[in-house]
Parts: sequence; structure tokens; C-alpha cells
Amino acid sequence: MEAGGEFRWPEGKRAAVSLTFDDARGSQLDVGLPILARHGTRATFYVSMPALEGRIDRWREAAAAGHEIGNHSLRHPCSANFRWKTEDVLERYTLATIEAELLEANRRLSELFGATPRSFAYPCGQDFVGIGAERRSYVPVVARHFLADEASGTST
Repeated sequence: MEAGGEFRWPEGKRAAVSLTFDDARGSQLDVGLPILARHGTRATFYVSMPALEGRIDRWREAAAAGHEIGNHSLRHPCSANFRWKTEDVLERYTLATIEAELLEANRRLSELFGATPRSFAYPCGQDFVGIGAERRSYVPVVARHFLADEASGTST
């Protein structure tokens, strides 16, 4: 921000594009990163912990090259409405459960990369926990711990 609160784009630019990828897929490392490197472009990778830990050295290289590593939760909980999702379903979570999971993912990512994630992407694009009368949005939980979220495309 400039004096008086007016934002000025760097080098007179008028817009920005944010590239994001979820789940720490192998193709992001093997195909995506070389393409981004050829074009001098950086992205944010919202990583799934089990996939990340399988290739941690490559993800550290990505972070060292200037890519952001964002939080995508510890267990990637989604709704039980997905036929492939049988464990860690959001309907069984509470606000306290999801908050503990996000903080643990932050702790692990901080240990692995030396920085606490500033942004979060909602697994499966879903921002609720519980079911029926107990269903609650966890957007306020994310807003307490992150500068920006991926689901809405805006800052929290």
C-alpha cells in the first residue's frame, strides 16, 4: 500500500492471475512444475498430506523455486455424498474437529517447509461440518487462521 492507503500495482501492472492446484498429485510435480518453470510462473499448491509426504524432496524443491505451499487439510475430508469417500467425512466432523485438523496440517507443513501456510483450499470445495440441524460452516474457522481461502477466490 502506498501512503494514504491507495494500492499501486507493481511495475504499473493492472491485473494478476493466481494459479492453484490441489491434492499434491504426482502430475503436478512431473508435468506441471516444468511447464511453470519454462514460463517463469509460480503457483500455489494446496497439498494433501499423504501424497505430499510420499515425494517430500520434490515438494521442497518446488517451494524453494518460489511456489507457495498451502493448507488443504490433514485428511482431505469431503461429504459422505461422494461414493468414493467412506472415511473422514465432513458430516462426522465438528467445528473443533476441523479446526484441530487444520492446525495440525499447518504444524506439519511448517516443520516440512519452514513457514506456516497463509492460505487454505477447502477439500472438495465444501465448507461445512455436521449434518441436519448440526450442520455448520467452517468458513469462520478458516478466517481465524488464514489470510485467504481458495473456495471463494477472495480473502477471508
